[in-house]
Amino acid sequence: MRYRTVLRATLIIVVAVLALLYVCPTINFYQWWQDEYEEDHFALNWPGGYETEFPSWLAPVGRVLPKRPIKLGLDLKGGIYLIYEVDETGLSDKELRDAVNLTVEIIRKRVDELGVAEPEIQSEGRNRIVVKLPGIKDPARAKELIGTTALLEFKLVNPADALYKLIQECDRIKAEEAAGGKYVALGDKLQTIRGDTVFYDDDYEWVKEAFAAAAETGLVPDGWMVVYSNAVRAEGDETYVALGGDYRSVYLVTEETPITGKYLRNAQMAYDQYGQPNVEFTWNSEGARIFGDLSGAHIKERLAILLDGFVQSAPVIQSRITTRGEITGNFSSEEASDLALVLRSGALPAKLWQIQEQVVGPSLGRDAIRNGVIAMLVAFVVIIFLTVFYYHLAGIVADMALLFNLVIVVAVMVLLHATLTLPGIAGLILSVAMAIDANVLIYERIREELRAGKTVKAAVDTGYRRAFLTIFDSNVTTVIAAVFLYLFGTGPVRGFAVTLTIGILASMFTAIVVTKSVFDFFTDRRVKRLYIG
Repeated sequence: MRYRTVLRATLIIVVAVLALLYVCPTINFYQWWQDEYEEDHFALNWPGGYETEFPSWLAPVGRVLPKRPIKLGLDLKGGIYLIYEVDETGLSDKELRDAVNLTVEIIRKRVDELGVAEPEIQSEGRNRIVVKLPGIKDPARAKELIGTTALLEFKLVNPADALYKLIQECDRIKAEEAAGGKYVALGDKLQTIRGDTVFYDDDYEWVKEAFAAAAETGLVPDGWMVVYSNAVRAEGDETYVALGGDYRSVYLVTEETPITGKYLRNAQMAYDQYGQPNVEFTWNSEGARIFGDLSGAHIKERLAILLDGFVQSAPVIQSRITTRGEITGNFSSEEASDLALVLRSGALPAKLWQIQEQVVGPSLGRDAIRNGVIAMLVAFVVIIFLTVFYYHLAGIVADMALLFNLVIVVAVMVLLHATLTLPGIAGLILSVAMAIDANVLIYERIREELRAGKTVKAAVDTGYRRAFLTIFDSNVTTVIAAVFLYLFGTGPVRGFAVTLTIGILASMFTAIVVTKSVFDFFTDRRVKRLYIG
């Protein structure tokens, strides 16, 4: 019996010490253990700028101590919640599964390079992908990076006279259809500046429809297609200055794509000789061979570099190029960096459609945490008052166990890297109520045994033994329900299930093991009276 008591006390002390260590970062008891250790000491930084140094032989202890507070969910920390659907057009079930899995990995690579702490990216259902980015500071940029297909293509450009003839033919047919009436000529919308055929961005839809009609009537030569650049809004651009506004360029390029971005080895943002941002890329061995053959066979011809169907630049090939190349354009530093990022991560295998978006501001998250903490404190104070009023000194023991239960729950969530959400706080509050319920069952059993005339020690032992099955049964059924909530629920429902399950398991330990040890401590000293109301 003595051995069992010592073993139980040791277990409680070990759990208490470990729980407090894991909870400390969350309650800001200390700031951070230093990541760098000197040869002769390591240091612990405390709030207020105080530093404590420890000898080197304790350094291994410092390395394993927890450093992170509890991970907050998006609804508490703030951030962005996105749901995408993968376009399944033309894909078999297997191809769709592969496309979803590959898309998840590509999005994860892009988000990791953004530096988002602990993002959640996972597939859901048949073709949906859920993206949670807590603490993101620029949601618009994140959405653009995630949704960009990043399909990089290289296509040869038809000489300018071929595009000019196509425009003339379109206008000739328009003139015949107008039969002497008024019509808007395609050539009136286009201008040639610095060797490029350009037009105002406001006319983009009109020009696009005109060339689409030409393609439908067979005016576009076989094996060629009309493509456009993105809108140029750089006030320092010579063409922008000449036109006096935003513009686009139009090109006639090959339908065939000799080489794509799948052969890229790396891509980085860099600066050209004029200090303008661009993207430098390198090919892998196979890509270097293909690109070398392509560039060597078409020296002095133009090569269009397309990203997601829009021309980024169309330089003239001056010599044979193998391992390296660059993408120029009117990029800002951030645009060039983002382009390099999506190229490094690879092109998405299918089109993504955003179907849901929820942005949570950090102030809303702080309000939710404050209100949740207030609700928990109010519940705790009310429970303390009622238990002490009804069970006297035994109520104080139950309240201490209840506080211990909260510490254990938070510590376990930190240990498991579980995410605390607003529904999770609700589950935590519910587990507190269920924890005190276990003590109520035990105390009522003890009361019955005392009324039957048993000694204090016998009444305590019998009360715990008889209440155990009831407590175990009720908690197991609740845990089973929580498990199904986690398996079939999503997002907030899972957060509620996690905290509820951890809270129930912790409550069984504190209500049965901890409080029983306290009572055993006193009953072993032959206490003749128990103040239990």
